[in-house]
Amino acid sequence: MTNPPTWLAEFADQVTLLLLPVDRLAPLGCHYFQYGDVWEVTLFAAKTEVIGGPRDGERRPSRFHLDLSGLTRLFSSVTSFHWQAHSLGKNDDLGAHVAIEGIVNGQQVWLRIPSHAPAMFDAGRIALMHDRRWEEAW
Repeated sequence: MTNPPTWLAEFADQVTLLLLPVDRLAPLGCHYFQYGDVWEVTLFAAKTEVIGGPRDGERRPSRFHLDLSGLTRLFSSVTSFHWQAHSLGKNDDLGAHVAIEGIVNGQQVWLRIPSHAPAMFDAGRIALMHDRRWEEAW
């Protein structure tokens, strides 16, 4: 994937500041795609895979709060703002997520922030239980 335009990278960085961790947040991932005139952006906190101990193999989501008011201020105008509370079925890769559409830097943006990292992405952090430490995977 090519590098995002500067304005898009700066926008994603601003969004990450609005993810307020409950505990130590795993690495953040960002998927973006331009479809016609719309930039589709999905920003998510990675899962942590547990290695060793009684929960070996579990993948735990990162816990965070999202500053929704701050999120709207990143857009010069907002055309829609939604919360999808549950997965819509087995083909719904995002499941529960916040979605906001509007204008950023003169560009149409559809931003989605899921409550859990999409299943297609590997764990971004490994919890090595026997060593009592974390290791970043990406």
